[in-house]
Amino acid sequence: MPDFSVDLIDLIDPFVPAVNLEARIWEVAIKMSRVRRYCAILFSKDPSGDTGLYITVKRIAREIFELSEEGIVLVERGRISWALDKVASEVSMKISAIEVSSDLIKAIEGIYGNECISIINERGDSLGVVSEDSLIRVLLKAIPQDLRASDIASRPVEIIDLDAPLLEAIGVMIQRGFRRLVIMSGDKIYGIITMLDVIHRISEEHIGGDPEKLLVGSGISAIGYEEPMFVAEDSSVISLAKRLLNTRSKCVLVGDPGNLSGIITEKDLIRVIRENISS
Repeated sequence: MPDFSVDLIDLIDPFVPAVNLEARIWEVAIKMSRVRRYCAILFSKDPSGDTGLYITVKRIAREIFELSEEGIVLVERGRISWALDKVASEVSMKISAIEVSSDLIKAIEGIYGNECISIINERGDSLGVVSEDSLIRVLLKAIPQDLRASDIASRPVEIIDLDAPLLEAIGVMIQRGFRRLVIMSGDKIYGIITMLDVIHRISEEHIGGDPEKLLVGSGISAIGYEEPMFVAEDSSVISLAKRLLNTRSKCVLVGDPGNLSGIITEKDLIRVIRENISS
């Protein structure tokens, strides 16, 4: 069996944003978007004053967008601004923590089920946070050399029409727990819209005083989207992993513009790493 010995402290991601307990949700959303991380940790007084709490993109989305029973986003003037002005501690969660002496597989399992985990010492003090991004970068060597894109691609791919209302895209992502959707019009794939970009733009509009204006009557193009990155079905998973980590959407599409056969995200890569190390 290959040697996958890794010091857990090497998995720590220095780019996971740290925000004060009293920071507003809109501030957290903008910070996460700037560094393309799906979580932020909370501190009190100074960044070394870890609180054991964190906040995620999905949690922010569920807080600021209210859905009807049919899954339609309800837009009530003033409500979104009210939610964005809440302090981070009001919507935070307890972060999963593992000791620095723990087995590597425990860290992988923790990341697979969460956006990030905390590494602590024997006294319970936080040493830092591991993200999906940092775990994949360190453990690329755990991906088999002969593994190909078609072997791990997720199917079917969730598609939304380019002309669909922005509120529909937001509703689908929240209901299905997706971070992103593939945008298509006719037979053409246009790009990827992410929830991270949605909450960033809504937060920017909130600063201007009217976030609802962006939502009502707007299409997906009002948020903007990343151009799709395609990889061939026989592409090496190790090589595409490096490309995936450098995209805004943190995903690649398998196939070509006329024949989409799947999508690969961070979760697919972590699943491969988990299976290979635990076997």
